[in-house]
Amino acid sequence: MSSYRNKLATLIALYFGLVLQAHAWNPLAKKEGIAITVNAPFLELRTGPGRGFPVTHVIERGDNLQVKKSKTDWYLVSTTQELTGWVHAEELDGSLLEDGSEAQFSRSKERLHEERRWELGMAAGDFSGARSLSTSLQYHLTENISSELRYTHAFGDSSNIKLYGLNAIHQPFPKWRFSPFVTLGAGFMQTQPHSELAEAIDREDNTLMVGGGLFIYASRNFMLRTEYNSHTVLTSRADNEEVHEWKAGFSVFF
Repeated sequence: MSSYRNKLATLIALYFGLVLQAHAWNPLAKKEGIAITVNAPFLELRTGPGRGFPVTHVIERGDNLQVKKSKTDWYLVSTTQELTGWVHAEELDGSLLEDGSEAQFSRSKERLHEERRWELGMAAGDFSGARSLSTSLQYHLTENISSELRYTHAFGDSSNIKLYGLNAIHQPFPKWRFSPFVTLGAGFMQTQPHSELAEAIDREDNTLMVGGGLFIYASRNFMLRTEYNSHTVLTSRADNEEVHEWKAGFSVFF
């Protein structure tokens, strides 16, 4: 029971830590609705978000702009003379913010994965000695924190196990190419014996989970993922069970 209480205390502490960090996340990362001063020799305003659209106005260095909204790598801006047009992010790089610092609008392809919201993953591994396959759906609440629905099916010699989980994932360094993460969650486990003669066991149990691993950025929308999870199975017997899980897989995000 001490192991269960320690994991429950860890779960509660990390939960409130993640909530506090979520409230501290900066929603202005998209750089929309802010004022800038042009620092490039000139900017070309176009009628639409693409180089195929015609240029309507040329803005000179020192002019003030209001960034209104974005579409992919293009930003809709307006001048003090109420002229509007679309400018590519690279042309806005180096513009001055109100505090005098330089703004960065362009996004390298290697950093686009940081802006993902939905992520679909698959993995295979070892679930306490049994072969396992997992699938997950992840939603990124902030650049550091995401929630995840996960289903794991383990194939053992005497029984099969189905595990349904709801997890929270925290990436302290989401901009790193090799990005470590910690995860915690709760779930529901079903155990299905292969034979009616098998020893009587709990067929349905609640679980708590603490784990961690590594995301490895591979391409614009593809990640490799390795992780270890420690599950506490809350059985109806005197002692709870500890289940150790190792897995590796991949995920695509969009």
